[in-house]
Amino acid sequence: MVTSATRGARPRSAARSQPDYRFDFCGGHVAIDFTNTIGDRGLEPEEHFNTFGDIVAWAEARGLVTRSAAAALRKQAESEPDAASRAHRRAVELREALYRVLDAAAGKRRPLPADLAVLNGHVAATFEGASLSPSGPRFTLDTPHRAGLDDVLRTVVRAAVDLLTSDGIEHIGRCADDSCAWLFLDTTRSRTRRWCDMKSCGNRNKVRRFRLGTED
Repeated sequence: MVTSATRGARPRSAARSQPDYRFDFCGGHVAIDFTNTIGDRGLEPEEHFNTFGDIVAWAEARGLVTRSAAAALRKQAESEPDAASRAHRRAVELREALYRVLDAAAGKRRPLPADLAVLNGHVAATFEGASLSPSGPRFTLDTPHRAGLDDVLRTVVRAAVDLLTSDGIEHIGRCADDSCAWLFLDTTRSRTRRWCDMKSCGNRNKVRRFRLGTED
């Protein structure tokens, strides 16, 4: 999706870099929406994770953390700016590796070993100390709750593992607008979804085809 943001001086690590920007969740899955935080990936990438505060804002908007939990994360980032900067770098590294792994799945390709290594590093950290607990006739996999600046990433990693180890991996698609390159989970009955969002990329390409005289 083509996005727009207000540019300006780089804010503190706990603050939002683009207060007026509204995150888009057309990907249909937490892990995919996490990767769709760069506009125009295939053309001139527009970064929306410029600070740790941006990541917290995304998580709050996506419903991964409560307002109070987001406030606590921002407060911790304010008091530990160096740690927040490191957490921000880890998040961006994970996002880019995860995008390439999911994009490879969308194209029926094997992921690059380097990208898988980054993702697996987060998987190992996320599920360290995990255990099975009875839950009715089945079991649940419980992971220790570790409050801290990486808490959002652990939620994303758990979602990514669920997606990559389920039939959902067969339904990951990439926007047909090459300048966009966002991913989505195709839940249509016919499995023919082409655009991340018909109202943006779909309509823009429809107008483009009309102007070129190729509209069906």
